[in-house]
This record gives sequence, structure tokens and C-alpha cells, in this order.
Amino acid sequence: NNLRESSNVKITNIHLSAISKDDLGDMISNELKLPKRLVVELGDVVHKRTSGHILFAVELLNSMVRDSTIYFSMNRRQFHCRIDRLYSLKTDETVATFIISTLSTLNPDALKALQVLSCCGFHTDVAVLELLEESDISPCRGIRSSLQYLVDVGIVEIAGGLVAFAHDLIQQHVYENIDLSQRLDLHFNIALFLGLKTSMNSASIQAMGSIEDGFKNLYISESKTAEGPVLSERSLLSIATDHINH
Repeated sequence: NNLRESSNVKITNIHLSAISKDDLGDMISNELKLPKRLVVELGDVVHKRTSGHILFAVELLNSMVRDSTIYFSMNRRQFHCRIDRLYSLKTDETVATFIISTLSTLNPDALKALQVLSCCGFHTDVAVLELLEESDISPCRGIRSSLQYLVDVGIVEIAGGLVAFAHDLIQQHVYENIDLSQRLDLHFNIALFLGLKTSMNSASIQAMGSIEDGFKNLYISESKTAEGPVLSERSLLSIATDHINH
């Protein structure tokens, strides 16, 4: 900031746009001297973990060489990638910060889908999202229509029947930037809808309890506004159960 305010220093901003998967694949192919078909999987993962930002991509590839995820085989005289390590890569905090800076460019449906996901915690069961698809809580085109795009740009990932944010900082940013009254409405409506869709026998109450454990952010604590208390402290299960009983 001091440099920007100085009249003696001229600063030129350089904005680097993301590169495509295809271009990143070409770069990796050229650097590793391998046919492009052999680096498609590696390129896809690197692109997802870096949102296509070339500086982050180069740094990630360098770190993969340092920890031998990418290594040179003396026997075959070519580079190889340890696929088992490839899918255990996590999104770096720096990349997460970059992703956060791009969230404002998302289309309204994708942003609404992210807001619903953030209210469900760091990760959400796909089965729960399928239920929410039927509700007014979802964006106009549904959550599912935005999921693949959100996966492609590295904001969320899908594995083992769960949809998870690529980094907890992304989930935190999306969640905390929802207006408080809107956030409480989302929590309440999600709880209400899931309660209505669940037959409240003993087995399903246990299932709802399991859903609650995964929805740690869905506990609605007493919040103060200019008008006073909004909702007293009640869990998702009690809200859903109370609505069914009445």
C-alpha cells in the first residue's frame, strides 16, 4: 500500500487469467517429454487443485517432483506419476484464497448452490442434496446442474458419496458472507424440508441424528439482532420433529 501511495514509484498490475486443461496438458507434456495422452489424468488433477492458475500449477508440479509423486524411472527412461498419491493431494491455502477472490464472478445459480452447501457444513451427503433438489431452497436450475462446474473450477469435489469443499476456508468465506437473516432462513428451511421428507419413526429419527452430526453448522444458536432474539437454541432434529408433531 505504501508503494502504491508513493509518487516516486510506478506500479503496473499484471492480471493472469486461468489457462485451460488442454493448455496445461500441453505444458506438462512438453516439460515431461511424454505423449499428452499419458499426462491427461495428471493435468486434470493439477488444473482442479490450482483453478488453472499457471503460477500455482508450476509450484504444485515442482512440489510433486520434490516429494517424488512425479519421478524419473531409470529403467523406462521416462517420467512417471504415482497415481495413488495424486488423488490424495489437497488444495493449498494460497490456492483457496485465490478461489475465494473469484467467487464473485459465479453465476447466481452456482452461488446459491454454494450457499446451500456451506450451510450444510464442510461436506454434504449426495443423498441429502438429492432431497433438497425437490425444494424451493435450491437455485432455479437445481443444485446438481451447478455441481459439475463447481468441481471443474476446483471449488468443491465429489468422492465417496459426499460433496465437499476443496478447502475449509472456501466454505467459511461463503457461509460468513451470507446475510444473517438469510442464513437463518436457509438453516430453518433445510431443517424443515428434511423433517417433512423423513418419516419420524425410531429408525428415521436415528438417521436424522446422523444427518445432524454431519450438519454441525446447522445448529441454530440464539442470535441477537436489532429486533432482539431471532431463534432460541434448537437443533435441526428438534425443529424438524416439532414441525412433524404439529
